[in-house]
Amino acid sequence: MNDSYPSQSSLRGTKILLIDDTPQHCILIQKVMKVCMPNVELLIATTGEQAKDKLNELISQHERLPRLILLDLYLPRKDDGWTLLQHLKATTSPLRLIPVTLLSHSGSSDDIQTSYHLGANSYIVKPLDYPQWMTYFESLSQYWLYTVAPPFR
Repeated sequence: MNDSYPSQSSLRGTKILLIDDTPQHCILIQKVMKVCMPNVELLIATTGEQAKDKLNELISQHERLPRLILLDLYLPRKDDGWTLLQHLKATTSPLRLIPVTLLSHSGSSDDIQTSYHLGANSYIVKPLDYPQWMTYFESLSQYWLYTVAPPFR
């Protein structure tokens, strides 16, 4: 590993914003993150409006923005996820620079293509069980927290 990569302890203060309206998914992701990313703070919003409020509050209080946004496509409707994605990518604030990973049970090529067209940085079909979630979050952690240089720290 390159010396410029962050260590687990240097991730303190790092945030990930999860936007998902399914309580079971939020609980599962919290559990998985405690194992895979113990020093990363998980912020949770259950609606697009709640997510915008949380992000605007971070900006107004000059706090560190999330390193990554995990966005459920169906909030509860597909258009809700896409509307929020479009808002995030169209803004002139630093929010547009935060990578957004879409999470969905849909593996539809139309959903995937539309998500990328609207500015998603990645698209993940939601895993079916806990071991698959663990594998996914280990990969997510390695890529988004250790490999990719973030737009801001």
